[in-house]
Amino acid sequence: MRALYMSPLSPYTRKVRVMLAEKGLAYENKPVAMDRLQNDYGCEINPCGRVPALDDNGRILFESNVILDYLLTQYPGTPEDAPRPALVPALVRAEHRWDDLQVLSAIETLLNSGLTMLRFGTHSGVVKDPPYLEREHKRVHSILDWLDKRATPEGFVPGWFSVLDLNLVVSVQWVDFRKLFDWRGRSNIDRLVAFHAQRPTIPPSHPSLPA
Repeated sequence: MRALYMSPLSPYTRKVRVMLAEKGLAYENKPVAMDRLQNDYGCEINPCGRVPALDDNGRILFESNVILDYLLTQYPGTPEDAPRPALVPALVRAEHRWDDLQVLSAIETLLNSGLTMLRFGTHSGVVKDPPYLEREHKRVHSILDWLDKRATPEGFVPGWFSVLDLNLVVSVQWVDFRKLFDWRGRSNIDRLVAFHAQRPTIPPSHPSLPA
């Protein structure tokens, strides 16, 4: 049986949930309480002590983009009624490998900065954001400006639903859910998110909904 070790509010978990839906793969949710992480999870499942991790009939993988790469590679097919545009066949395009990897890395940094704001800013209970979080705010807006120059209104890979699109949509929707910063006002990103956000595999895993 396929099992996903997850937290329903985790954007990293959500990326994998969307990909499993895209592939039409059945799985069992195994919630992990991140505030009281069990030792055996770190020892036996994910040494990083994070979610998600995927147990695919005995093969255990962790870190969301690694899992996405695995699912695309090991399960190349998609259901006959899969949504359009089609899901990309690989994590990154061979002919644009380094460009796509840089975009993927930038989106991951954007999300990591959001987590830093959540853990150490006013959302964590302090009266006001520590001064060093100003750097995180500058970082996310620098990343968003950079991404906007590389996106198109139909996505980073026009004609496809790419892993880059998936990462960005999940990230900014989580930012909205946590009310961390305003990412809007960049025409390509605004239209990209609007274009892909209603894809049938996206809304069911929104963090405002039960897992």
